[in-house]
Amino acid sequence: MTHVLSRCARLFGSLLLAGLLTIQVRAEEPLRHILFGSCLDTHEHPMLDRTLTLPCDLFLFMGDNVYADTGGIPLMQEKYRLLKQSRFFKGLRKVPVMATWDDHDFGQNDGGADFTHKREAQTEFWNWLDEPADSPRRRQEGVYTTRTFGPPGQRLQVILLDTRYFRSPLRTVPKELRLLGGPYTASDDTTKTMLGETQWRWLEATLDQPADLRLIVSSIQFAPEVHGGECWANLPHEQRRMRSLLKGQRVAFLSGDRHWSEFSHHGAFDFTSSSMTQKHPRGTPTANRHRIVPTTYHLPNVGHLQIDWDAATLTAKIIREDGGVALEHRVPFAELVVE
Repeated sequence: MTHVLSRCARLFGSLLLAGLLTIQVRAEEPLRHILFGSCLDTHEHPMLDRTLTLPCDLFLFMGDNVYADTGGIPLMQEKYRLLKQSRFFKGLRKVPVMATWDDHDFGQNDGGADFTHKREAQTEFWNWLDEPADSPRRRQEGVYTTRTFGPPGQRLQVILLDTRYFRSPLRTVPKELRLLGGPYTASDDTTKTMLGETQWRWLEATLDQPADLRLIVSSIQFAPEVHGGECWANLPHEQRRMRSLLKGQRVAFLSGDRHWSEFSHHGAFDFTSSSMTQKHPRGTPTANRHRIVPTTYHLPNVGHLQIDWDAATLTAKIIREDGGVALEHRVPFAELVVE
């Protein structure tokens, strides 16, 4: 047997030298264009058509991918079916697609760990994405996931968090004390959690993996201050824990939920893109002293990240329905390091 294998090896080598046999080795290309969006209350909209015309190496669904928080699992199944069969979703499948959820596709408005049908909702979420039946993601609790793209020196790690499945109830205030964004306020109860210990441990291990740049998708905003709506600042001890965990890492957060877009920085950059198909009815943003671009955008939009690996810069844009740029901010990699 050894003699036969040796002869085969010599023949293989001879063919290579003679040019009669070639081996194609294709290095993994780095990602340069990433689109990210949230809040789709319909599967047909001019903004969705516009999105399909943009340069894209990866699309990130950041939550409220369907609106199915009323009507139970049957409505959720139907909404996912319509999205999956849509021209938009089929058009996206030419590139990798990753997703997490927020409250409306989780199944309960502002819902968290106490939602009784979260396991059934998780099944429908993975069905929508055609997650294999034997996938470990189907066996875990929560839809958090990660994937790394590109060769060494240009490795991008994409981390999608689940801010719903384990999240503790939020602290509310009386109606007369509510802020513009809603009833929620910061809690000093350090037993409350945003991610749950299982997901925190997973995140710690995930951040030990080698990467040259990391994107963390959080369905709710990470950087803005308490504004009445759902955000990390409602659980300040969890927000501090995240910043401590990310210290020294080159990171940017991507978020949705608000139905308007804005760029913020509080320990880390947070680029918010929302909504893909809805106009914000009030057109007035909540207060945010961490906003780094003074304007906000309240019409349908999608987020676009351009990574220039040669220049070591990340450019975030909010793209309008007409293809124009509503917001833009360019960041050198060095400024993405969390301090």
